[in-house]
Amino acid sequence: MFGIKELCSVCQKEIQLNEEVWVRMKYPGKKGMTEIKAFLHQEAQFVCMDCFEETKK
Repeated sequence: MFGIKELCSVCQKEIQLNEEVWVRMKYPGKKGMTEIKAFLHQEAQFVCMDCFEETKK
């Protein structure tokens, strides 16, 4: 909708549509409805599966 591009916070690779990712974020302190993509764009760090697998080793 807004053309927001997300990058992996480790390797800076662009996250593709429907790609599986891990998201690091604080648990929201407010209640209510929100548009999830906009919320994640503002509040979360994305980690691609390749970088996540490297950190597990």
